[in-house]
Amino acid sequence: MDLVAPRQRADLPTALWHWALVAALLLSVATGWRIATLSVDAGAVRWLDALLPQGGVPRWHFVSATVLVGLVAGYLVFLLGLDLTGRLALRAASLRSPDRRTRWQAINKLVYWIAFALLALAAVTGSLMYFAPGWLRADGLATVHRLVSWAFVVYIALHVVAQLAMGGLAQIVKLLSPRPAYGAAAALALAVGVAVALLAAMADRGSLRTLQVVRTSAAPVLDGDASDAAWDSAPEVVVQTMGGHGLEGGAVAVHVRALHDGRRAWLLFRWPDATRSQKHLPLVKTEAGWKLLHHDYFRNDENGFYEDKFAVMLARSPVAGGNTVRLGPRPVADRPGPANGLGLHATSDGSIADVWHWKSVRSGSIQQFDDNHFGPPMEAKAGRYTGGYAQDPHRAGGFEQNFTAAGDGPLVRLKYLPRDLPAQQARMKRFVPDVAVSDEGEFAMARADVVPYSAEADARIPLGTVLPSVVYERPFEGDRGDVSAHARWHDGWWTIEASRLLDTGSRFDQPIASGIYLWVSVFDHSQVRHTRHVRPLRLQVQ
Repeated sequence: MDLVAPRQRADLPTALWHWALVAALLLSVATGWRIATLSVDAGAVRWLDALLPQGGVPRWHFVSATVLVGLVAGYLVFLLGLDLTGRLALRAASLRSPDRRTRWQAINKLVYWIAFALLALAAVTGSLMYFAPGWLRADGLATVHRLVSWAFVVYIALHVVAQLAMGGLAQIVKLLSPRPAYGAAAALALAVGVAVALLAAMADRGSLRTLQVVRTSAAPVLDGDASDAAWDSAPEVVVQTMGGHGLEGGAVAVHVRALHDGRRAWLLFRWPDATRSQKHLPLVKTEAGWKLLHHDYFRNDENGFYEDKFAVMLARSPVAGGNTVRLGPRPVADRPGPANGLGLHATSDGSIADVWHWKSVRSGSIQQFDDNHFGPPMEAKAGRYTGGYAQDPHRAGGFEQNFTAAGDGPLVRLKYLPRDLPAQQARMKRFVPDVAVSDEGEFAMARADVVPYSAEADARIPLGTVLPSVVYERPFEGDRGDVSAHARWHDGWWTIEASRLLDTGSRFDQPIASGIYLWVSVFDHSQVRHTRHVRPLRLQVQ
């Protein structure tokens, strides 16, 4: 009588661990690729744009990484506790065995060790970028991390092929109908995995650095010069930011200090920048009319003819970007997407993140941060949709663009012309189209120095004349003008001395108080591709 060999079945804990690892790994790769699309040189990832997740992607990337750590730790405990390490033991001689099944079992174990090596490399590169930015070049680490993610895709295909070669379709099916076994060991392994994941999350939160806001009786003079003695009493914190456009390696270190007198706070920000970039969308007179110099401004992705900028964000959540980052071409399901396809800022819980946006030509001309905020997604209106990003209200003052679009072509219509062209050109000094050349003069015009546009006045302006695209009036009055900012570029460094009330009382602001989290970002003549750091500074007001 012929006996039918019993169908092979995997044990239930192994099957569950296997599919949990697959899910966490795929989520980690997919969210990592979405984050990679923020880079100008994202390459092949861009081809997968429509398949990648959107929305609060950074948070899920970190969650998936934490889950992977817990799963790996739990599975190791499971194998060691039941003395099942033989499942992974690899003997070189087995790779050359004449027995086909023995040989393919060895090949499968080799594939497992390839997976372990890739997981280790992903963990090391990811941890260095997350916990120790600045130790190694950010762009190099990001490249290795991205290559590992592609290697995982190759590994998955290799793993499936090797399993089929070893045992055919039955080898795959046995993971779909596992047998109950090893319950106690699985429970212990699960407890260990959850504990490791929780400890990792707690260690992450507990190891955040603190920015001491030190009490002072002598306020610094706000002039963009950090030599005031008052700053000596404030400990300096250096924040390594990365992922920006135009910077060496995409990274730059920002030096931060903070003071207060019980009513008002003063903050000092310094960072290296080889060029003072002021060529903010210059206007050039051509035979056809006035032309705006830009590369991709109308898609909200200009990375050449733009001013240097700097941003500060205060939020109550320590999650990546104050939990305001929504990535993808349409990151809010029932709202329009951004023209550049990168993402939007918006909160999902009704909260407000306070955003100070220094624009060296625009708000720099009125010596203020442009006080903005990230809130819930706004209703869609005509024009550019900005998600939850909006300016705080103001009564008067500020700046405006000196042009309006003239159809779909390259020409624009001017709003103002200089009252005294030679004097204006002297203030602007020389104009060099090369965006890598540092600018010396003023690339904005005061409202008092311009007159409304007229064809008659325009006719007297020579062809080839370059005008600024920004007209400023006076500092903002109201919430939008809460933060003063006196900046100076000198010897390859930007310095901003800023001041604001500890608590403005505005619903669009966050207080400068203990327990509030702070982020900084550098824009090197770039419209939106700024540097970033995942882990914020925790404020501690003394």
